[in-house]
Amino acid sequence: MADDDNNKKNDDPPLIERWLAEQQQWQRTFTTYMDSMVKNEDFLVHLGNAMRGSLLAGKAYPAPPPASASAPETPSDDKLDQILFALRQLEGQVADLRMTLDELAADKQRSAKKTPARPKEPR
Repeated sequence: MADDDNNKKNDDPPLIERWLAEQQQWQRTFTTYMDSMVKNEDFLVHLGNAMRGSLLAGKAYPAPPPASASAPETPSDDKLDQILFALRQLEGQVADLRMTLDELAADKQRSAKKTPARPKEPR
C-alpha cells in the first residue's frame, strides 16, 4: 500500500509543470476569444476609434454610420481634437503644479512648527 502511494506521488507532475499547463490552456482560451473578436466588425470599429484617440479628445465612440451616409471627417474636427487634447494636457500639468505647491506649503508649515522659537538674548 505504501508503494501505491509513492507511485501515485511520482506519477503526478510537479507543481510548476501543472502551472505551466494551466497557463498554456488560458493562453489558448484567450487566443480563441481574440480570434473570434477580430472577426466581429463592431469590435474592429471600436478598436479603430480608440486607436485614433477619440477617447483622449473627450468624444464618445460614434455609432457606425449608415452605408449611404459616410461623410468624411472635416479638417475643423481634426483641429478641434488637437485643441482639446492640448487642453487636457495643460489641465493635467496645472493639477500637478498645484499639488506640488500644496506639498511645498505643507512642508514649510511642518518645518516651521518643528523648529522652536529662539529665546531673545538679553542686551
